[in-house]
Amino acid sequence: MQSPRSPFVPALDGPDAEPRATRANLVSAAVVAAVGCVYMGYAVRTGLPLGDAARALAAIAITQVLPGALLWRAVRPRRGWLLEDVAMGFALGIAIAVPTQVVAGLLGQRWPAFVIPLAVAAVLVAVPRTRRRIMAAQWSPMAWWLAPLVSLISFWALRQLVAYFRTNQITWTGLGRPHIDAYLHQALASQLLHRGPTSWPTVAGEDLGYHWFTHAWLAHVTATSGAGLDLVLLRVMPALMPLTVVVCVAVAALRLSRSSKVALLASGLAMVASGGNPFGYASFGLPLNPDSPTLALGVPTLLALVVLLAQRWNGELSRTAYVLVPWLSVIAAGTKGATSPLVVAGLGLAAVAMLLWNRRLFGKVVVDTLVVGGGLIFALIVVFHGSSAGLALGITDSSKQTYVHVLLGSLPGRELVLAAAALAVISGLTRAALSFAPMFGRESRRQPLSWLLAGGSIAGAAAVGLFSHPGQSQYYFLLTAIPLAAIGSAMGARSIVHALGPDAVRRLLPLAVVAGGLIHLAPTRLVGELGEGTFQTFWRALAVAAVLVVATAAAGWFLGDPGRRLMASLATTATAALAVGGFAAINTVRAPLFAEVKRPASLTERLAISQDQLDAARWIRDHSDPDDLVMTNRHCTVPRKPVDGCDSRRWVVTAFSERQSLVEGWTATPEATKRAPHGRDSVTVNYWKPDILELNDGFIANPTAEAQRRLWDLGVRWVYVDNLQAHADDLAPFAERGFDSPDASAWKLLEPGR
Repeated sequence: MQSPRSPFVPALDGPDAEPRATRANLVSAAVVAAVGCVYMGYAVRTGLPLGDAARALAAIAITQVLPGALLWRAVRPRRGWLLEDVAMGFALGIAIAVPTQVVAGLLGQRWPAFVIPLAVAAVLVAVPRTRRRIMAAQWSPMAWWLAPLVSLISFWALRQLVAYFRTNQITWTGLGRPHIDAYLHQALASQLLHRGPTSWPTVAGEDLGYHWFTHAWLAHVTATSGAGLDLVLLRVMPALMPLTVVVCVAVAALRLSRSSKVALLASGLAMVASGGNPFGYASFGLPLNPDSPTLALGVPTLLALVVLLAQRWNGELSRTAYVLVPWLSVIAAGTKGATSPLVVAGLGLAAVAMLLWNRRLFGKVVVDTLVVGGGLIFALIVVFHGSSAGLALGITDSSKQTYVHVLLGSLPGRELVLAAAALAVISGLTRAALSFAPMFGRESRRQPLSWLLAGGSIAGAAAVGLFSHPGQSQYYFLLTAIPLAAIGSAMGARSIVHALGPDAVRRLLPLAVVAGGLIHLAPTRLVGELGEGTFQTFWRALAVAAVLVVATAAAGWFLGDPGRRLMASLATTATAALAVGGFAAINTVRAPLFAEVKRPASLTERLAISQDQLDAARWIRDHSDPDDLVMTNRHCTVPRKPVDGCDSRRWVVTAFSERQSLVEGWTATPEATKRAPHGRDSVTVNYWKPDILELNDGFIANPTAEAQRRLWDLGVRWVYVDNLQAHADDLAPFAERGFDSPDASAWKLLEPGR
């Protein structure tokens, strides 16, 4: 059953309506593709070989987007859009690529990465029922301005992309300092490429309890294109994601609202907005960050899941197609661990709302909650192996990771702790301020979608006030919720226009924008800037902000039409809150657009790396078997003994040798987080097998036949020597030198007795 056509969707009338719609969709897709070429051109300019770029994009298009788009056309309503087919097809393509790469990795072969996706596409075309659905799917007209403006909005992510490309170079001239997690992601992807999700790659024998589906996706692109893992991770994916994320938000909003205006507003709110605050504090929050590849790849799967649920509630999803819901709930959770919990929270709120206002849909929403929750539990058990990855519940610890703590330097007293946590939650909700508007409408509150979007946004904001993490990863719940908050507020804005009327909106909107600017900037201008220990200033600024909020609500009341004053007051206040977040985001333009990267002066500095060190690991990759075990004498971000406070976030050898390490960096492993109850201690916790560590480093510093035999029995076949650490001048006769440089060397461990 098709849902009623919205007046925002142009009618398809007349003999040439279909060709017009086709042309409009093709032009829109061409515009997006042209902007995508700009991004990829920048990646090529910064080290990505053109041939690798072309192969990677072709592999994504053929082995992911093609089968995914065919599947989407088979399950979506008859009317749709080309960009929707591509964007949601990409989401389903991720869901196909991940299990495909698991099979390919476990088999140690690359051919399944090609064959399985193409087989899926062939089956969809060959089966008469799905073929009819695919062929019957049509394209509706699309506003000519939507694709260009959405593409333009994506450039708001340019500053972080430039900073990432400058920080993480493909080839180092002299010394470099990559982002601390860059090579961890490469190491995890190498595990999925060669061996599947069997163990943690940097420490032998450790479980791979992590959201590794993104790394399986990276491995799938490498397996199908032949492009290097580092090229896919450090260039292809970061260049692809800004436009992909914004287009996914736009087409999801277009599908859910049937309005191009809502789609444009949602994409704008997702990017050019942020968490608001009343202290003039600049805030740059986006639903993607190249430093966290899992964040961006979680957006398509999250939005595809939400759209499918909405289609089910509208009677547009067949029972057969419903199998995609549990499948996507698992894929979304494994791609970014914060996705499915938000959907479960939103569905829980929607179930309560349906019990109160629309019992006809109550049963469906409860079933959906159980199904998505079941997918999340499955992912927690099978993918995460029950690991919480260091996430801890507690307001005292969470408050120390808020922006209020950053401003004040400390939080003495329970009142300040609670205020910091509460303000973090309120700040996280500013982008979602208008998503609550549909709840005040008699008909809109009967729709589960409104409650799902609002509930997911609430859960994302609440996480930053309730949880702490060694790497502040609780903020990923907030960032993951951005698309839900943006779409919810965009749809809420339309509800407000319909409820209050255009004339009232024209009166109230300027008031709300001005009020938002005052709430963001005026408090500290009146009482003074916040700094370390300025606790009284903090409370005074908060009091000024509270007065401004009350004044905004009162002004909205008096400017509202009789009979709608309460709604006008609430709408004005909510819009002002959204504006506060907008001013906080715009405030970031004062920062330099192009990041200046400080190069290390010597290899002894933290995170310093040289090209010779990478080449030594690559030599091992090129001369070893995928299942070979490698040992190294470097485990810390700075050259030092790997005990008593070593920052063990070192993954260089594993990342570039693409082999399992006996022990390199152990931070982020499930065992490390289990042994570090105080969160950040997992970064410096000592390795729990000191005998292995002693054997490993002792052999490289002073090789013996006995150590050679023990290492051989453990499966070690290659030795990577970091020359900044203690090492023997020659490992012969126990090992044979293969690669030598001033910074590092690579050796083949010889079989004992040879």
